Amino acid sequence: MTATPPPDANEPKVVDCQWHWHPTAFLEAHLGRSEPPRATRSGGGFIYEVSADEVWRFDSPRFHDLDTGVARMHHAGIDAAVVSPSVVGDVNDRELAEAKELSLLLNEELSKAQGRFPGVVHGLAVLPLGDTAAALEALHDAVGRLGLKGVMIPGNVAGGSIADRRLWPLYEEIERLGLTVFLHPTRSFRAPTVTPFNLEIPIGYMFDTSFATMSLVVSGLLDHLPGLKLVHPHVGGALPFLAGRMEIYREKGFWPGVDRPIVDYLRRLWFDLVCDEGEALELFGRVVGFDRLLFSSDYPYWSASKGVEFARRAIPAEHLEAVLGGNVRQLVNLHGGASPR
Repeated sequence: MTATPPPDANEPKVVDCQWHWHPTAFLEAHLGRSEPPRATRSGGGFIYEVSADEVWRFDSPRFHDLDTGVARMHHAGIDAAVVSPSVVGDVNDRELAEAKELSLLLNEELSKAQGRFPGVVHGLAVLPLGDTAAALEALHDAVGRLGLKGVMIPGNVAGGSIADRRLWPLYEEIERLGLTVFLHPTRSFRAPTVTPFNLEIPIGYMFDTSFATMSLVVSGLLDHLPGLKLVHPHVGGALPFLAGRMEIYREKGFWPGVDRPIVDYLRRLWFDLVCDEGEALELFGRVVGFDRLLFSSDYPYWSASKGVEFARRAIPAEHLEAVLGGNVRQLVNLHGGASPR
């Protein structure tokens, strides 16, 4: 593994790698729609209806006002953030023309945010993944013209696998460009056993990205692209707990061609620290190791200040500086231009 670059006086010491912002321009583009996804104004913000059973209250400035977000970032002791639009960033259940239009809108807003807060905001590109050619075009525009720093990929594409062979050319180009893929969960488990009990976000989201990552492993994509950099959120979701079970089935021949232990694949990935349980973090450290962990708060859904406090309390002292900011320098160029190769 490449050694963590030594910090210098100009390096941000604390970098939040899962920081969400929902641009006002995107929410305003959904005003007046008769069916979800749609937005309505609420006080100084918005109510964003993804569907009849998923409604997000973005009615506090922390969700959509960038100045508020950056002020809270600095108040928490965070110097910079890798920024993505979270739930509004999954545009892949739309028709292709609309998906392309909304991806462009989000990417341009993220680029403007980088320009307003240079060295502080580092935006992730949103891509219309329903069409590979369109996704490649959007990728080149996002990192070329707009200067975004990486790519946000949802855990599924309108219910389809992110390991689908049609998407492999996209991953090949992402690897060639030296960019990092940041996974984020999206809608996946809308079943009668989940929706009535409001279990998709607390449990389903963890399995959405876990399924996505394991599909990239067992499909052979990670062996095909050994230089692809991938960040799994939420300290690995279900993967640290289930790694041993998956290894049993690998040894039974469930996935011919997957010749290395499952934990070897996990240890070549990166993971973010969205967690508030020391026991879960301890398990992650035993299975994967803290040298692949990136500080993250999941702002504005979780408290940025509490995220920093948890990291300083729970990360072993010898790993703390790297987790807070050193590790991310292997993945994202925090000074401008493309990601480090």
